Amino acid sequence: MMNIWKTMKRRYADMGSLFWVIWIVLMAVVAYSLPSVVRLARGGSEELMLAGVYACNMLALLLLCVNLLRMDCRDLLSYRTASLLENSGYYIILLMLIRSTFAREAGELGQELLYSLDWTTIMVLGFLLQFVGRIMRRAVKIKEKQDLTI
Repeated sequence: MMNIWKTMKRRYADMGSLFWVIWIVLMAVVAYSLPSVVRLARGGSEELMLAGVYACNMLALLLLCVNLLRMDCRDLLSYRTASLLENSGYYIILLMLIRSTFAREAGELGQELLYSLDWTTIMVLGFLLQFVGRIMRRAVKIKEKQDLTI
């Protein structure tokens, strides 16, 4: 158990308090969204679709938090980090496309302006993650080619 604690401490030492903030956000998203999703899933057809909308939002935020925790702060400029960012972007875009189909079936509540802005904002985040991941992948190639140490 002590070895696991030392490994975690060494891995997240450069992250500072961001590690704890991510854990708090992760727990808050689950505690806030899960009861609503379960309550709506027990309802009728439109409420079931609305539960799918909330579940996709919750999964996108959970995916982002978990992948931030998977990053190694000692070696941020690496292929692993670039892959994490790109894959997070792909999965978030996929979840938001699924969410938009749920929102279309949810009736009037899914067509409100607030909900339509919500999924487009999160989808833009997915595109940004892909973009940053590709930039990071190119930076790693340049680093390896020129043997730079950062």
